[in-house]
Amino acid sequence: MGNYDQREYERRERTISEIESESDDQPEEYRGKITFDEDSSTDELLENLRKIKADEP
Repeated sequence: MGNYDQREYERRERTISEIESESDDQPEEYRGKITFDEDSSTDELLENLRKIKADEP
């Protein structure tokens, strides 16, 4: 096993971080509006959650 080289380790870390930051897998920034249904009861909200979970693959 070769000698530990701090500079080589740092170079590799920079390279990896540059690849990760330039990746197309980065999330896009979304803009929009959020609304809340404050009139919904807990039972209605739980039923909506059950429906959403039932639709998941």
